[in-house]
Amino acid sequence: MNTNRFVKFIVIGIVLFLVISVGEYFLLKPSTTTPPNPADINAIYQVVGEFGARLKDVVITTSDQDVITAVDFNLKQLITDRLYQVFVQDKIRIPGRYVSSPWPERIEIDSIQMLDSGSYTVHGSQVVMTDDTVAHGGNAGEEPITLTLKKVNGIWLVDDVIGGPKA
Repeated sequence: MNTNRFVKFIVIGIVLFLVISVGEYFLLKPSTTTPPNPADINAIYQVVGEFGARLKDVVITTSDQDVITAVDFNLKQLITDRLYQVFVQDKIRIPGRYVSSPWPERIEIDSIQMLDSGSYTVHGSQVVMTDDTVAHGGNAGEEPITLTLKKVNGIWLVDDVIGGPKA
């Protein structure tokens, strides 16, 4: 009878030791994630800011050729070739201007998350304006928008867009 208690005591002791050891390993293990580079974060803010400011000049409801011309002139230098092809083939994916008012004015960044050393996800809001909100302050609304940025040849470019105002 005492032997069974002794065996149970030893087993419980071993299990407790293993649980504590595994817990310490995960708690005290050095982090393997590298912190974001401040220069990259600044560049991402600049690209997203420029991208958001230029969307009002891309009028989606015009002819396909006019939309492509507007994308070429306003966005092409800020987006990857992959996203450019997506926009050219499906203009509804462009978070641009669908009506004369309201129009997309800017993108306000809520958070930036590093996916790996060459890509980040940016969560934010696309702010829309009207003549009245420009004159009297405020905005005409905000729509959630998520951008994925990728470093291509040393330059941060928008590689994907999800959200923003749609017609």
